[in-house]
Amino acid sequence: MLLLLLARARRDRVIVPVWVAATALLAYAGAAGVQTEFPTDADRGAVLQIAVVTPSLLALRGLPDGATLGAYVYFQVFCYLAIMAALMSTFLVTRHSRADEERGRLELVGATAVGRAAPLAATLAWGVLANAALAVLVALGLQGGGLPAQGSWAAGLATGATGLAFVGVAAVVAQLAPTSRGANGTSAALVGVAFVLRAVGDATGTPDPDAITVTSAWPSWLSPIGWGQHVFAFTRADLAPLLLSVALAVVSAAAALAAQSRRDLGSSVLRERSGRAEGRITSSIGLAWRLQWPSVVGWAVGGLVLGSLAGTLSGSIVSAGDLSAQLQRILELFIPGGKGQLTDMLVIAVVGVAGILAAFAGAQAVIRARGEEADGRAELVLAAPVTRAGWLLGYVLVALVSAAAVALAAGLGAGLSFVAAGDPDRFGSSLAAGVAQLPAAFAFTAVTALVFAVLPRLTVAAGWGLVSLGAFVGQFGALVGLPDAVRDASPFAHTPQVPGADADWGPALVVTAVSVVVVAISVLALRRRQLTA
Repeated sequence: MLLLLLARARRDRVIVPVWVAATALLAYAGAAGVQTEFPTDADRGAVLQIAVVTPSLLALRGLPDGATLGAYVYFQVFCYLAIMAALMSTFLVTRHSRADEERGRLELVGATAVGRAAPLAATLAWGVLANAALAVLVALGLQGGGLPAQGSWAAGLATGATGLAFVGVAAVVAQLAPTSRGANGTSAALVGVAFVLRAVGDATGTPDPDAITVTSAWPSWLSPIGWGQHVFAFTRADLAPLLLSVALAVVSAAAALAAQSRRDLGSSVLRERSGRAEGRITSSIGLAWRLQWPSVVGWAVGGLVLGSLAGTLSGSIVSAGDLSAQLQRILELFIPGGKGQLTDMLVIAVVGVAGILAAFAGAQAVIRARGEEADGRAELVLAAPVTRAGWLLGYVLVALVSAAAVALAAGLGAGLSFVAAGDPDRFGSSLAAGVAQLPAAFAFTAVTALVFAVLPRLTVAAGWGLVSLGAFVGQFGALVGLPDAVRDASPFAHTPQVPGADADWGPALVVTAVSVVVVAISVLALRRRQLTA
């Protein structure tokens, strides 16, 4: 058991510390940035007055509970800390359970003198340790950002408990799903469901008479993210809701262990759907598309839903009257060089978040090529009359289609939301805002392809990590006071401000040209290296 735990720690000696450090950095940056930009209770209270009358803001951010520094930081960043903890946990569990079983590693472990449940138990223990480290570093990050120690540790515990709940959830999903891809997709979807339940509960909550706090509705109590949010670390520090997260983790872990002991190795509770006896795939591009089209559709639907918030949010802000000046100040912090009309900046901000999703979608499609290589399927494909260049370009092309689908769906959703709100003139400019996100998304796709071609074992960590780092620099760089040279290193900093009178497409065209060159280098590099497991 101990050796299995150490083996998991060794395999994850890079990727888990990256997840933990990135989450802790977000906590620190949120605390430090708020102190700089909103130093007084009056400044923070003005923003909260906007939030409590704007359901879309509550859905995106969280549950306000006062204008003190700690309470405001918790409102702004906790949901995102919880999402990172949840995703780290689900990927960790799937990697060491269903993925190892799929690749035959657990069969080798089972041939030794270990109990049948030992591998899964070691995975659960590793998940607990990873989230304990995450809780500690998030607490230290918040405390280092200038927040009170007691509230910081409560916030760290809330973050770790959310991740712990999803360790158990992912363990159950790994028993149900027949493939690691299905397990990862289902687990990530459940994280999304948890966020949506929390968002619906907060958006439909009841504002309190002080106009800076909100009491959430019941859907928020169906979500582990909502449970962590209700700790209210810097005002009430009530840890009782975390008992729900611990209970979910214990019950789901017990269920996963029970299922593991009753099924055959390599099988699953849910059977894999049989494919057709005859297929129509005639090229490597067709194979890449066949493997990934469900993911492309899922990402695009997410972009469409996110983009549709633009018109709704705009209408809410207009009704907020004098508070709109405060919102414009907030948006200028999250948009490089952000100036212009408030509604234009709202579209840029909302569709800009969809641009980050587009970059993740593109990186994921290239990462899939690494999975095919590691599992030995790429070698079988390349044994046919398929060139390495054509094989890699097939995945890059699907990645570009995936990124474009997300960005354009977001622009379409924004445009349709304005049409529904009685402002059809903004349809074209909203769609153009989606187009403006493409160069940055393509850049991260190209960089992930280059890492895959040169350092294939780092593809997964680099693919997710570089997009996360670029998004952090692009979205929070101004808020935390990063130098312009650092912010300019992120492709997101060169996204044209569309809609707007001063949109500059020159830097975006340069980013696109560089991306094409990087993809070409990737193809040449792949032709000169050996396939690796």
